Amino acid sequence: MDQNIKILKEILTKDAMNVASCMDFRDLANKSIMITGSNGLIGINFLVSLIQITSNIPGINVYPVIHSSPSVFLLPFLSNQRITVYKGDLTDERFVATLPCVDIIIHAAGSGIPGRFLSNKLSSLKINTLTTLKLFEKLNKDGRFLFISSSDLYNGLVSERYSEDQIGTTNTNHPRACYIEGKRTGETICNIYHEMGVNAYSVRLSLTYGPGLTFDDSRVLPSFIRKALDEKIELLDSGAASRTFCYISDAIELMWFVLLHGKHSLYNIGGKGNIKISDLAAMIGKILNVPVQYPILESGILGAPQHVCLDINRILLESKKERFIELQEGLRNTITWYSYLKKLQG
Repeated sequence: MDQNIKILKEILTKDAMNVASCMDFRDLANKSIMITGSNGLIGINFLVSLIQITSNIPGINVYPVIHSSPSVFLLPFLSNQRITVYKGDLTDERFVATLPCVDIIIHAAGSGIPGRFLSNKLSSLKINTLTTLKLFEKLNKDGRFLFISSSDLYNGLVSERYSEDQIGTTNTNHPRACYIEGKRTGETICNIYHEMGVNAYSVRLSLTYGPGLTFDDSRVLPSFIRKALDEKIELLDSGAASRTFCYISDAIELMWFVLLHGKHSLYNIGGKGNIKISDLAAMIGKILNVPVQYPILESGILGAPQHVCLDINRILLESKKERFIELQEGLRNTITWYSYLKKLQG
């Protein structure tokens, strides 16, 4: 195994071990679990945490679903005897029909990167709507379903913090409508099944980052790290917008809690604290000792919200989680991750 890939595997495994030790996972014994989008940040971290969980819990079978060839950092985990990979297009009903019926489905497929979901709007809409409906047909009786939604549903809302009983004000002609309306419909599907007695949950995930990010991720935090590794961070605007970031292992831990112990059909999942984009750039620049440059003319991202800060009291009250990975620590871990990914790029 390439030394860089070996180190990437170790980084992912370290976070997964922390997740696997965060709660009692005995309810997963002898369960079959499907993870869609296993090539992405959320999917791969769920998968690696499951591999750690299977070392202590018997009878778990895992079915990762991927659209294209596995990422180089996913490949080392797929030889596990408990894993059977399914490769295909989840927007193709014929492929979905070939998937096995399982006890737990984690639906994390579909990119949250604007450049990607805007490049194929119909596919983005379909994977969160029709695919979600079809996946429920693959859920065994008394099974559990987790739909990965997004804080983008709060887009257009003016509020200090966004709570689960609020929703955004965007119209169907909004630049990101394919994504926002898709996620909104996916949540509605899950809520209807929840009302029918199915253990179905949605999580509005906000700005998760960490090991598992791909090298071409164009969102602000990974973009700053890539630029810093090239020795200079250049902002597109003044960086006045603010965000609350959540390190990946914290997000996976909270989502496992929702899936196994959730009392509501909908939860916000995010981090603590809020930081301006300009301050984030400065923090990354300081860690890597590179300059930060601001533009003369601003050019923000079309349809991006100005401020994103979730009210996560619902999940905190139920899970009793207290410790979160500090941004400084999470950034250092992510920078290390990207450093080795860059070496693989040649």
